[in-house]
Amino acid sequence: MQSMGLELVSDDGRPRTGAGMLPFAPLLAAITLTACSTVSMPALDADAPPDWGASASGEWPGEEWWDAFGSDELRDLMQQVQERNLSLENAERSLRQAQLALIDAGFDLYPTPVVNFNASGNYSGTAPPGGSFRDGGSDSGSLALSLSYADILSKPYRFEAAEAAFESAAAQLAATRLNLLGTAASTYFRILYARDQIDAARLNLQNAEAIERITRARVEAGVLTPIDALQQQIAVQRQRNALAQLRQEEYAARAALALLVAEPVRGFDVKTTTLAGLNTPSVAPGLPSELLVRRPDIVQAEMNLRQARANVTIARNALLPGISLTASANAASSDLRRLTSDNSVGTSLSASLVQNVFDFGRRGRARESARLALDSSLASYREIVIRAFNDIEIALGNIELLDSLSRIALEDLKRAEESLRIAEVRYREGVIDYQRVLTAQDFLYYARNNVLSNKRAHLNAIVSLYQSLGGGWRKNGE
Repeated sequence: MQSMGLELVSDDGRPRTGAGMLPFAPLLAAITLTACSTVSMPALDADAPPDWGASASGEWPGEEWWDAFGSDELRDLMQQVQERNLSLENAERSLRQAQLALIDAGFDLYPTPVVNFNASGNYSGTAPPGGSFRDGGSDSGSLALSLSYADILSKPYRFEAAEAAFESAAAQLAATRLNLLGTAASTYFRILYARDQIDAARLNLQNAEAIERITRARVEAGVLTPIDALQQQIAVQRQRNALAQLRQEEYAARAALALLVAEPVRGFDVKTTTLAGLNTPSVAPGLPSELLVRRPDIVQAEMNLRQARANVTIARNALLPGISLTASANAASSDLRRLTSDNSVGTSLSASLVQNVFDFGRRGRARESARLALDSSLASYREIVIRAFNDIEIALGNIELLDSLSRIALEDLKRAEESLRIAEVRYREGVIDYQRVLTAQDFLYYARNNVLSNKRAHLNAIVSLYQSLGGGWRKNGE
């Protein structure tokens, strides 16, 4: 326990003892008790990966991490989200409110000055019988200046709690911005993915219609049965239904993106039509060692923990006597011109110490409640830290897996295109039956969609990694 003490000295410089100290003994005891160190921040060694602090091979994303995808349109959309998103504006207002509360808490650290000035005047006139009129008047005034300093023990911790609340609001704003930007990027990819699927669905429909024409001709020639023609007509209609559904999905994705920039979907559009033109950024493996100060949700949890820790100290101080100091100067006079003369000025200095001895255990319960809130904040802090480590590990694993799956999907697409080409040729020649063509056709549909799906998943995995690393954010711009 760290303590701070006050020592009263006599005129000759020696400490005063005896009765002269007695009035100040409770005050000194209370100040000494409240100066004890508060709850320390937890150690996270047990929660961190074994190589924590030693591995710095990972790369931090830039503050404008979306530039890595090489899309000017995406860059413009991200700028619009930051300038116009309504949820982001609310988070900025919350930060401003926390800033105002912090300013108030900062002023509360100092004594509160109060100035009162009163002035009055009266006029009277008399006219005695047979005499001349006489008038008279008087004025008076008072001036009071006082300084009060109450709740001395808890003021520093109330300021600490307000400071932590402000830092938490700043981290919350950064987390909100990061989540919105990540959502905007993923929604943009979703639109382009839907458009790629629409193009693929058109090709699928063209292939199905071409096979339908061949099937109808062979039915007319008596080579195939009408059942084959009916089955292919069903396949064509299925592709038409899929195309209509994809167009609606693309419209819904545009509506979601329009909401992020506070615009109605009517009239809102993006120019890019395919995922193919986007870069797939490469990432360096590893877990950077500055994660605890580079990820907004971790910093926010830390600030919440600091706030809960300060609240425990405030609740504990409520068990101690309440200390107040008051200094005042008063001037009063029946003549305003003599308001500040020596014989009208008085000063006073007082200190009070108040102890509530019976409150049905309310303060003790408040202290226990604050302690429970602190334990909950600690558990939440640890949970978020562990989740952050896991998020990075999962994101890196996903990217590595999708790298290999993307290469396989492209190879499968080439094989599927060649397989359908051969099947169509041999079907025209009458070498293979219709079922072999349907099988090759279905495999090509699957291969095309698989390439697009892997591309989108790969881009989203990189966005998730950027978010897991804090999106280039730094606490207090450090």
